[in-house]
Amino acid sequence: MFKEKQHSRIVIVILTILCFVLVTLYSRESQNGLLHRLQRFSLDVVEPLQAGVSKILSPVRDGIEYMVDLKDAAGERDQLLKDKQDLENQLSGMRDLERENQQLAELLKLKENNPGLEVMAVSVIGANPDNWEQSVQISAGYDDGVREWMAVLNNEGLVGRVVFCTAHSSMVQLITDDKSQVGARLQSNGEEGLIKGAGRGELRLQLINQDAEVKEGDWILTSGSGGTCPVGIPIGTVTAITEKRPDLSRGISIAPAVYFSRLEKAIVVISPAPSELPSLQGGS
Repeated sequence: MFKEKQHSRIVIVILTILCFVLVTLYSRESQNGLLHRLQRFSLDVVEPLQAGVSKILSPVRDGIEYMVDLKDAAGERDQLLKDKQDLENQLSGMRDLERENQQLAELLKLKENNPGLEVMAVSVIGANPDNWEQSVQISAGYDDGVREWMAVLNNEGLVGRVVFCTAHSSMVQLITDDKSQVGARLQSNGEEGLIKGAGRGELRLQLINQDAEVKEGDWILTSGSGGTCPVGIPIGTVTAITEKRPDLSRGISIAPAVYFSRLEKAIVVISPAPSELPSLQGGS
């Protein structure tokens, strides 16, 4: 073991001396000296080999760089997609807020146009799962001052009437429900009648005076008869009139003023309070 270590030291010393001698000779000889010529010769021999190896390895290097760039690009793409989704969510939230603010402003305007009414703003929080256009649930109940048969409106017109209350929510029967009946009158001439729900978003007008003048496009308003709805609230417009039937009645179709499919906000008429047993409740 000792001899091996001693031999290694001797080799290192010899190599060190040899390197020192070669460096000294290289630095002192001219450009045409032996060592300089050997250096140029080795470069001439090695350079083509380096070029060949570089050419061979170039696709590998390029592939590795491509994979690295691809990974970076995928990460940037995922971040951009996430940022895009975040912006879309923010924009959607801003649009919802803007629409809600607009609806509240329109409800406030409705209150200003009817100073004799005491109203409460509510949100629509649910609907009949079988048929949207029959009933909706609102976010106020007995504890909030809501009672059965109170009228429910929005900025477009008459929505319906409260038919059932819990402590903090209520069920509203829409005017399109086939059990709904509301006192009505023609805006054009004041002729009175009864608006009946026909289901599927449709209404029918039954006039007291079957000879009353009525034409398509006429507005129908609440008459106040029955004690459940304020006077003068828009119900809808006449869309079709059939000839008199054998019983001398006419079939008058009405398109509701309210778009029930986009109903989100409404107001409940708290005062004047409705009658306890409205004469036009329609058997609900």
